[in-house]
Amino acid sequence: MRIDIFFDEFINTKFRMEKDLRKTAKELLTGSKPCDLPAMSSYHDSDYLGDNIRDSVKGLPRGKETAIEVYRRFVAFLREKGVKISVDFPPIPIENSFERLMFIAKYLQGKDAKINDLPDILWVSERTIDDDLLRLRGEKDPIQVCGRSFFIPESDRSRGRLRSASTAHPLFLTENLTQVIIMLKGLRAMVENPLYTRYAEATAADIWQQLSEYAKKRIHYVLGELMPEDLGWYESLEPCSDSFSTETQCSVNGNVWLDCMKNDKPFFAEYQEDNETVFYKNCRFVPGSYRVTEDGIVFDVECDSGLKTLESNRMIRSTYTIEELLAD
Repeated sequence: MRIDIFFDEFINTKFRMEKDLRKTAKELLTGSKPCDLPAMSSYHDSDYLGDNIRDSVKGLPRGKETAIEVYRRFVAFLREKGVKISVDFPPIPIENSFERLMFIAKYLQGKDAKINDLPDILWVSERTIDDDLLRLRGEKDPIQVCGRSFFIPESDRSRGRLRSASTAHPLFLTENLTQVIIMLKGLRAMVENPLYTRYAEATAADIWQQLSEYAKKRIHYVLGELMPEDLGWYESLEPCSDSFSTETQCSVNGNVWLDCMKNDKPFFAEYQEDNETVFYKNCRFVPGSYRVTEDGIVFDVECDSGLKTLESNRMIRSTYTIEELLAD
């Protein structure tokens, strides 16, 4: 269906009190610049409108959000007229670099997600996506979040995807102070479990780093006087140099088996049997064997020695390679 017959009616009826948007609408719908709709292929045909709107916005050097607002209203107007239109507008404010980087970091976690799809999803140029990826990898001016740099270490671009040692899951929560205290107390309790020690410490340090001085003083007051407990642990929290810790960085102190269990990786273990220390090679977790008993966490592994049932509190060390295990 032809849509150009609606241009003048839309411009003259929808923007009476919004002169700037009216000017933009007139330029986009009736202008002659390369990014204006009439410059697009078969611009007058509703079957091509979705792709043409996307290409129009992608080509704009600036003012993309304003153009998207105009096109959103135009599509709604056409639908009121009974014109069937299929358009997938960007899911985020695309001129906000922070929003783009957070979206890309999450989107590329999908197994089928491709870097080449991002320009059409976000309606930006390939150059913009390339620049965003450099920032995400920490190779160019990473964004700052609560005073810390956010980037994904140990990542590279390969076969159309962003491959990294661990996926990043940005969570910037807005909690009241009681919620913050509950989270910190919960993480402190998790530190007692050797399986989760480093993960809990790193998460608590991230939270503590983002708190204001006012919040820290209030926590000191609540936990120091109203609900007394040793504040030494909170004081000892040191933020990592990066804002994102990979699984490998959290699997320090000689134990990597949680990472290996979750990601089906082989590992090597130094283990305390009843009367001797033994080494198990090429261990892989048996799915569904993880269980909690009175003696702690128990799980089964297949290794070079066959099927073994291991207890977490007997695990001396676990490493990714035999060289790491025998290094000391």
